[in-house]
Amino acid sequence: MKKTYEIPNHFMIGTSSSAWQIEGCAGKKPGQESWAELFYQTNPHRWYDEIGPQKASDFYHHYQEDIATMAKFGMNTFRFTIQWPRFMQGNEVNPDGLAYYQDVIDTIKAHGMKPIISLEHWDIPAKLFKEQDGWVSRKTIDAYLHYVDRALHAFHDDVDTWFAFTEPNIPIDNGYIHKIWYPFVHDPQRAYQAHFHKILATAKAVALAHQKYPNITMGAMAHMTPIYAASNDIRDVQAAYYTDLFEVRLYLDAYLKGEIPSEIFTELKKYNCLFAYGPNDLEIIHENPVDLLGIDYYFPIRVQARNTPYEGPFCSKVYYEDYVWPEREYNADRGWEIYPKAILDVGRRIQKDYGNKPWFVSENGIGTEGEDRYRNDKGYIDDDYRIDFIQRHLGYALQAKEEGCNVHGYLIWSFIDNLSAINAFKNRYGLLELDLNTYQRIPKKSLYWLQNVMQKGELSVE
Repeated sequence: MKKTYEIPNHFMIGTSSSAWQIEGCAGKKPGQESWAELFYQTNPHRWYDEIGPQKASDFYHHYQEDIATMAKFGMNTFRFTIQWPRFMQGNEVNPDGLAYYQDVIDTIKAHGMKPIISLEHWDIPAKLFKEQDGWVSRKTIDAYLHYVDRALHAFHDDVDTWFAFTEPNIPIDNGYIHKIWYPFVHDPQRAYQAHFHKILATAKAVALAHQKYPNITMGAMAHMTPIYAASNDIRDVQAAYYTDLFEVRLYLDAYLKGEIPSEIFTELKKYNCLFAYGPNDLEIIHENPVDLLGIDYYFPIRVQARNTPYEGPFCSKVYYEDYVWPEREYNADRGWEIYPKAILDVGRRIQKDYGNKPWFVSENGIGTEGEDRYRNDKGYIDDDYRIDFIQRHLGYALQAKEEGCNVHGYLIWSFIDNLSAINAFKNRYGLLELDLNTYQRIPKKSLYWLQNVMQKGELSVE
């Protein structure tokens, strides 16, 4: 049975991006390297086809064209990232970076769209990694807040919706727990110290914004992986509880309740990897929850109780083993389960457990390898799988809105095929195809579908 949802007025629909993934190194000078370049330079062979940030989507030179395309196809919102080392030159604002981002903002607004800025999507200055181990060092908080203050000072009159971080946990978990990203170590004490510093930095960014720039909202975007237990057996439920504690509540409780769960302290202390914190840190976090939460959702985590002891340094796998749901829908290209209803489950949880705080889907999309196999006889990619993916996920966001959840939008990852860490351009996410040889932007079928949805102002879902 088909269900039709009306898209509410002021409901944000558009796309999200990350500076290092769409700008790459274009226009940057020596000394402006970020985490991404440092990651790539350590071992280019790790990256698919050895493509790194030196060859991204070239948004830097195509932003006027790209933004015009977004508006032409009916999008009303674009979330982008300021690349910290492009904007700052040491302790001073880089005039070239300032002019570039000002023109990006002006172009978005000239096309009648809403700009949303994320201040950090992993690409901190490489210098901070080389000299002080990135977010493991408390000194990075001070450098970050100086940058935040300068960015807000420059653009607060033009942009009213800001985010301190996008997916703050991902480079930490992949770099300090899973050993697959720079700096390629498994050191839980450093990992949770970095997690804590990002949580504290978020609270301080909120406090700074409220004190100096009261016209703006300051939020954060969490990488949301809802946890589902394999069964109602007490062991599986307990496994899900502790997995959720570290994979979801570490950030969600801090961002929405202003507190880090007490069990986090207990468990980390038990495993000898509790982070250090100052006498006023927890009070600062408590007094400064975020104004708006972004949910970056791609896949759930399904768990069952461990049948064999976990061996190795601490991580959330101590508590669970992976469970494959018999009814799983699976994107084999990316290795992720597809489960659209999780968006509704997240909305209901925020409504029930977090006072129905305002939120929106800040990233959601599907990466597919070898999209050329779906090219039609006119030369365009018929990505019906992407249309189906977006249709169902957006449908659950609109259902959440109907149920009274305080959800304000749905942003797709991404408007164009973009660079990813290690996978480079192996998996394509865009509504626009990117020709890596010519940088030509070619609309896919999904872009025309989205345009039709926006023109109608409604979405029909089977």
